[in-house]
Parts: sequence; C-alpha cells; structure tokens
Amino acid sequence: MKVTAIASSGLLLLAATGIFARLCVVKVRIGQVGVLTEEWGSGLQQEDYPPGFHFDLGPLHSWELFDSTVQTLSMIDGDPNGPLNVKSRDGQTVILDVTIKFRIKPGECWKLRQELGTGDYYKTKVRNEAIDAMRPVFGSMLTEDFYDPKKRTDKAAESETLLRRRLASLHVELVAILVRDVTFNLTYEKELKLKALKDQEREVNNAQREAAQFRGNTQIIEAATQAKVTVIKQTLEKTRRELTADNEKEIAKIRADAARYVVETHADADLFKAEKQASANLLTKNAEAEAQRLRQTALQGSGAKNLVALEAAKNLNLTKIIISTLDNNVLDLPSLAKKLGSVTGK
Repeated sequence: MKVTAIASSGLLLLAATGIFARLCVVKVRIGQVGVLTEEWGSGLQQEDYPPGFHFDLGPLHSWELFDSTVQTLSMIDGDPNGPLNVKSRDGQTVILDVTIKFRIKPGECWKLRQELGTGDYYKTKVRNEAIDAMRPVFGSMLTEDFYDPKKRTDKAAESETLLRRRLASLHVELVAILVRDVTFNLTYEKELKLKALKDQEREVNNAQREAAQFRGNTQIIEAATQAKVTVIKQTLEKTRRELTADNEKEIAKIRADAARYVVETHADADLFKAEKQASANLLTKNAEAEAQRLRQTALQGSGAKNLVALEAAKNLNLTKIIISTLDNNVLDLPSLAKKLGSVTGK
C-alpha cells in the first residue's frame, strides 16, 4: 500500500514537472523567428531566436514570433486595399495588379520589433513604401506604353531598385516586384483599342504596299536574271561547239598521223624482211655451190672410188653384212677394207 502511494506521488510529481516545464518554454516553429523581451530585466534582447524550444518564465518574459519566410503583398482587384492606381504622363488612370515579394532580413528581426513594434504593422509600412516608390516610376509612362511588356518590365526593375533602398531602413529585404495585369477606364480603353486597330490597319496596308513593290522588284530581277541566264547558255553552247570542232580536227589529225606511221612502219618492216630474205637466199645458194664444188673436187681425187662405193652401198640399202672370221682377220682393218673394195692412195 505504501509502495503504491509512493509510485502515485512520483507520477504526479513527474506530470507536474512536465506541465511546469511545458509552461516554462516557448516553441519557435520552422519558418519563424522569435524576439524576447525580459520585462523585469534587461528589456529587449538584441538577437533573433531560431526555431526550437526556449525558456519562457511567465510574466518575466514576453515573446513575439515573426514570419521569417518570403512573404507576399498583393495589390490586386478583390484585395481589401485594392490594386495600385497610377496616373499616366498623359493624364489617364491606369490600374496595376502588382505582387510584391519580401522578407525580414535575417538577424534584424529584433531591430524591426524595436522600431516598428509587434504584430503586422511592418507589413503596412512595406505597402506604403511600395506605393510611394512605384507611383512616380510608372506615372512617368505614357498610357499606350503600358501595352508594351518590355517597357513595363523595365519600369518594374527601376521600381525594385528604388523600393529596395527604402525598405532597407525597415530591416526588410525586397525579393521582387511582379506586374501581373494592366487595365484602363472603359472610355480610354475603347479609344486605345480603336487606335491600336487603326495602327494595325495602317501597318497591314504598308505591308501590302511593300509586298506589291517587292513583287514588282522581284519580277524585274527575275526578268534580268533570265536574260543573263539565256546569254550565258548561248555563250556556253557556242563555246561547246567550237571546242567540239577543234577536238574533232585534232582527233582526225591524230588518226591520220597514226595511220601514216603504221603504213610507214609496215613498209620499212617489209623492206627489211625482203632484204634479209634475199641475203639468206644468197647465202644458201653460195653454200650449195660451194658444196657442189667440194663434191666435184672430191670425185676427182684418190678417194673418189671410196665415195662412189659409199654411195653405191647406200643405194644397195644393205641391212646386214656377214664376214667369215675363218678367212678374214677382223683385227687387220687395212686388209679387211681392201677386200671390201677400198682403194687407198700410195
């Protein structure tokens, strides 16, 4: 029983401690920055407190939380404060839908709290500074210039430069000025549309006139070009014919020279052949005559009988001769030749 009481007391003490601890801290969420004022101490703390848990000692501490993200200030139709009205240089009222992106400078939130107080008063100051910066810049434009996106963008950039300097003293950093739409009063808008329509019609007429003039110039250029092309073609054809005639003459000359060369070469070859043939015939006849002379000389000499016998033996066409070794000594060639009819000179 005593243990149960002690456990219960411990739980109650723990719960009380947790509740007390929760009541003694403040939570700064992501996207916020905290500013602390010590009411009974050193007053406003000159620092920004980042996201997390920080001590909050009840009446001794006062905490203000500010948005540290990029914020949007809208000056558009339907907003409680309405769009931005600007008087153009030519006296017409121009209505601008403008969006301004800004944020509190990091590390300077406590300064903003010190100079502008708590709550959203600083947003009202940002809006007033933006109006004061943009009205003279856009008011320097002619009404018809608002239809030109580039001119609007240039004026928005000029307004950003001016507003950035003005917001720096409020510890606020300008991110961008966006001009989303431009409208005019109905009467002027009708007049402007009629003027724009007339301008467009004038531009169309000018374009058509220039196109007609261009077509005329084009036709002239085409005719001149065609004439030049015709002259060039005729010149090329004449040159081609002249070159063809010259080439044919040159080819005929080359062919004639070749034919003449062939004929002359054949004639020289035939002459050379005839000369060589005659020389060969002469040599043959001389050789035959010399052979006949030598033959006649041989017939007149001591060996004539042997030659006659040889010729006779050739004419006999004997295929076999049988000599008896009993009556003849085959080793005695002179005796054997004498028997066979050979005549030797003394």
